[in-house]
Amino acid sequence: MSDNIKLLVGSGSCCCFLVAAIVILSLSFARVEQTEWGLKYSWWSESVDPEPIVDAGVIMVGMGNYLLRFPNTNMYCYFRNFEASMSRESNDVYMPPIDVRTSDGLAIQLELEFVYRLQKHKLRDLFMLVGPDSAEETANFRSFMVNTALGVLDTYATTFSAKDFYSSREKVANVFQQELTRVLSSELYIDLQSLQLQPAHFPKQFADAIVTTQEKKQDIQVAAQEQETSRIQQMTRLANIKALAQKQTIDAEANASKIRLDAQARNSQYVYKQTKLAEGYQKALSHFTQGGAEAAGMTKFMQYMHVEAMKSHSSAKTMVRLSALNV
Repeated sequence: MSDNIKLLVGSGSCCCFLVAAIVILSLSFARVEQTEWGLKYSWWSESVDPEPIVDAGVIMVGMGNYLLRFPNTNMYCYFRNFEASMSRESNDVYMPPIDVRTSDGLAIQLELEFVYRLQKHKLRDLFMLVGPDSAEETANFRSFMVNTALGVLDTYATTFSAKDFYSSREKVANVFQQELTRVLSSELYIDLQSLQLQPAHFPKQFADAIVTTQEKKQDIQVAAQEQETSRIQQMTRLANIKALAQKQTIDAEANASKIRLDAQARNSQYVYKQTKLAEGYQKALSHFTQGGAEAAGMTKFMQYMHVEAMKSHSSAKTMVRLSALNV
């Protein structure tokens, strides 16, 4: 009987040891997700392993130890007006618009959002700087980041006038991104990926004045455009008139040259013709007079000239005088 009791006690002890071993082993492992980085925290020494765990999978952390988990994805920080019904991501930060003052003392509200990412090899430095969050599962970096960002944005908002926030918003956003990138990287080991600045909210009177100013500017631009259009039309009309006048001048000069050349050609033809006629008549006179100017030869020459004159005139316009017949 005593042997059975001893056997039962031994078997129970083995089972308890086995269960305890299983529990200890199960508590000695942790899983790193694809969207996480981790730091091993030693409960026994109350220290953090400086080497980050960046590969997903199951790892052994040891009995009583656990993982500090950090998101390895891009996260958003919003300073915006959001509806209460809007769904929100757990890793993102949602804050109301920022109240700042411009360089000329005007109080305005800014809405913006920026994308950030933790520096992988600075996770331990970040944890040692800000400490754990309330659940002691990760570093309390979000509240520190928000306060740091508020300080940077509030400080550099005072370097711009109210006019810059509605007429040079891109320039303001570039300065905000540059300074926030510098401070977050050096102070909190956070890399700023991008920043988008929304239109600022101005006091009502100032906003109304901006609207009026914009309308006046638009009216001025419209008037300037109409004036420019009228000027271009007048310049086009003047250019057309000048081109037409130049064309008429060229045509007149061309016509005058044509008339002059035609007259010169006709004169040359006439002179040539008369010269040849004179030479022909001279030869005819010499032929009929045979070198002398006797009456018979001159009479024949005059008859020849009479025939030539009759040939050179139209028969319809020729009149012949007939002598009266003696009956």
